[in-house]
Amino acid sequence: MKRELLSRALGDIDESFIAEAYRPVPEHTAGSSERIVHMKKKRIFTFALAAVLILALSAAAYAVNRAVGTPEAAERVARQEIEFWKQMGLLNSEVNFEGSATKIVELPETQGSESYWYGRLFKHRYDVRWYLGPIDQGWGDQTPPPELVRRDYGCNLSIDTLSGKITAATIDARSDPDAEPVWEDTWKEPVDPENPQAGYTDIRPMYFYDNFEDIFPADMTVDRFCTLLAQYWGFTGYRLAETVDGMYFDKPQAPVDPDSLLKDITKNPQDNYYLTVFFEGDQPGAPMYIQLHQFPGYVTLMVGTGHAVG
Repeated sequence: MKRELLSRALGDIDESFIAEAYRPVPEHTAGSSERIVHMKKKRIFTFALAAVLILALSAAAYAVNRAVGTPEAAERVARQEIEFWKQMGLLNSEVNFEGSATKIVELPETQGSESYWYGRLFKHRYDVRWYLGPIDQGWGDQTPPPELVRRDYGCNLSIDTLSGKITAATIDARSDPDAEPVWEDTWKEPVDPENPQAGYTDIRPMYFYDNFEDIFPADMTVDRFCTLLAQYWGFTGYRLAETVDGMYFDKPQAPVDPDSLLKDITKNPQDNYYLTVFFEGDQPGAPMYIQLHQFPGYVTLMVGTGHAVG
């Protein structure tokens, strides 16, 4: 087991406990051979008791550390969980959110309606956000707000306050400056907002890219991604479902092949196709989702329960 995974499982163990448990007997206090054997046995017994105590305390400390009670703790745990996702292989090792979180919002426990989010219960959580910052094609000649730090990666993470796990994630990756766009469009604005019949005028070009490999491995399949998510959330399996939603499609979309590459679920920048996934052991009848989307200058991976559709 990797050191980082062991540390995550046990929590931080204060080395002073170990030092306290093992204290060598000074030579000038040593007596008979019987006393030496007795002291050695005592030290071994003491160390064994201390080791058991350390494991018990570390397990308790781990449980306490997973509880998220402040915005500062939410940001710290969000970083830890992203690192864990990277170790699991859900994300590439290059994914990094620079600086302090842009915004942290505490959200109360809520219940979705039967027709909206399929009645899913959203537990008490923190929304931790690192904004990607201004996109050249989006801001144009405008001056971006000063709080929007330009980053290569941005995200919006829902952190459960009890378990500390990510329950929903939106992760953005800015395209490389010298990358070739896969599609081009034009930003348009109405000539007269009060008169739609007046037509539109071209404002600036928009360039779309296909750099999902900046977020997750290029050989990531749908099956592996869903399997890893099931492991992370503690579920025993998953089932891909037919995608049906009036907002996105006029007719049902058949589920994709589990062995297909995850990056291939989107066919073009305007394709909003998403995967509907039911995990075994999750809330009954409440789906998760996985979606890829291309925006001018960056791409996005969305996964979890915080989307308007299942």
